[in-house]
Amino acid sequence: MCGIAGIVGQADQQLIYNMTAALAHRGPDDSGVHVLAEDGVALGHRRLSIIDLSAAGHQPMTNPAGHLTIVYNGELYNFRELRAELQQKGYTFRSNCDTEVLLCAYEAWGSRCLNKFIGMFAFAIWDAKNKTLFAARDQLGIKPFYYALTNGRFVFASELKALLHAPGLRREIDIDAIHSILLFLWIPDPKTIFQNILKLPAGHYLEYHQGKLKLERYWEIPTAHTDSRPESYYVEGLREQLQQAVQRQMISDVPVGAFLSGGLDSSAIVGLAREQNNGAFSTYTIKFSEEDSRLEAMPDDAKYARLIAQRFGTEHHEINIAPNLVDLLPKILWHLDEPIADPAAINTYVIAKAAKESGTTVLLNGMGGDEIFAGYRKHLASMLAITYRRIPRFLRKALVESFVHFAPVTFSQRGWRTARWAKRFIKSAGYDPVNSFIGSYSYYDETEFQQLLAPEFYTPRDQTYPLRRHFDYFSQAGELEYLNQMCFVDSKMFLPSLNLMYSDKATMAAGVEGRPPLVDHKVVEFAFSIPAKYKIHGLQSKYIFKKAMETLLPHEVIHRPKAPFGAPLRSWVKNGLGLLMRDLLSTERIKRRGYLNPAYVQKIIADDRAGQQDNAHRIWALLTLEMWFQIFLDDKA
Repeated sequence: MCGIAGIVGQADQQLIYNMTAALAHRGPDDSGVHVLAEDGVALGHRRLSIIDLSAAGHQPMTNPAGHLTIVYNGELYNFRELRAELQQKGYTFRSNCDTEVLLCAYEAWGSRCLNKFIGMFAFAIWDAKNKTLFAARDQLGIKPFYYALTNGRFVFASELKALLHAPGLRREIDIDAIHSILLFLWIPDPKTIFQNILKLPAGHYLEYHQGKLKLERYWEIPTAHTDSRPESYYVEGLREQLQQAVQRQMISDVPVGAFLSGGLDSSAIVGLAREQNNGAFSTYTIKFSEEDSRLEAMPDDAKYARLIAQRFGTEHHEINIAPNLVDLLPKILWHLDEPIADPAAINTYVIAKAAKESGTTVLLNGMGGDEIFAGYRKHLASMLAITYRRIPRFLRKALVESFVHFAPVTFSQRGWRTARWAKRFIKSAGYDPVNSFIGSYSYYDETEFQQLLAPEFYTPRDQTYPLRRHFDYFSQAGELEYLNQMCFVDSKMFLPSLNLMYSDKATMAAGVEGRPPLVDHKVVEFAFSIPAKYKIHGLQSKYIFKKAMETLLPHEVIHRPKAPFGAPLRSWVKNGLGLLMRDLLSTERIKRRGYLNPAYVQKIIADDRAGQQDNAHRIWALLTLEMWFQIFLDDKA
């Protein structure tokens, strides 16, 4: 895993050095710059050495003929098979790294090479013969790729902050991004926080030639109807796909370990990894204080993680976390590039940093399991809402909603998770299925959203960019059943734009490569052939995944209470962020920034303090947004 940067048009050696230096944390082992002055092209690279640690893997790398030059970030897990195929075509190799294989594959097959790749990648190749830049991003969007057109230049990089060095690139906020952060905590691809910077969508490639940009999709999640087969077919097939994915992702010339929360996804990855390798293998779990866990009503992940570590003989590390948020939050936001308001990024960074310090450079993780196997509560809630809507409206209001409305979200200094879930459920359950799903994890309804925004920045909620993206993807979900439509939308939006994005940025901030075997595109293709009845069975989520893991994992881990990979946000908001909230969310500061209604922001804070409304995520998003403004606009980081 590495950092890449490039300029096409008006190559500037100092600019490419500055852009590459901004990515130094992504590649502490080596750096390189290649300027083709006659073409007006400059390419930069920072290397984190994982496969073939020798100087033969140095980038930018040029083919023997001298007309193709690549900068590449990621891992090509089937590079050895592709290398053998290319050798049969007459290619010879100077290194044992996947970069050279990728470069030769493009020379041999052009854009069709992407159909052969299994891995995670974002790369760019300059073709000096055709004066064309070719760039691509992996199927699910594991690796990031940002780009912009400015002052006659096409610029790209692994992180947005590198592009900000380009002269003439104005830091103009996109109000669509503000709407997205407030409603969902993240910004759907291809937009970013800045109007003139975009992300290359997952499963796409681009070509830039003589000032013209062309985007093409090369891979898509399958949406065609498939005939249902016996349960055993899906259990055995899924187990085989997962074994193959983990086996592929164990390839490394440096130590490999794993995130381990003790949940189903990370436990499955650890178990499958130990089937492949019984040598030294480290696992890492985060542990919060008892007070933080109590107010958050969090289950004890560490207990389950210890059970898995003992079962599979890993060298287990428990990391006790009591972060100094005032110091850590600005650092995390700088690495995230955008005001992404998911505190799980802090956990990820803390674990990755501890892993790096103990000698582990590659960490497997369980990202993607909930998206492709319908493991989130919103999936089950949306299915239950279909039944709930069959109850006459007057009965729902009299017997359920009136009670839930007055239920406190905290009781005797303890969080009450059931009340939090119930409040969110009844808020969204009255809508049609698509809007019920969207509403189940949107943080404001229409009335609240209008009250929150300053009038000049308000757009009706259903017309905002993130809602339009949801509606667009539901319309593209083809013949999939409703449950698999939700999984499709999550895999197109929530997965690449939030989970994979923060995972990449937070691990790379510590110089660690994160690998998500569940997002192997072969696993994803198989997962979308599984009928909905095998994903949610009765009230049991991820049913088929659990069945596939029955012979590998203990019953108490497979069927433990669902716990998100989160943070004790409610405790942090109530106990650790008081001074910061009073400063960043003061009426004067909110008024000066101009986007929000200061009175409604104060109401959000007051309702949370009273314990009647759970506004912790809303407050965290508001804090994140204002702190990001300070870092990237006021201080121009």
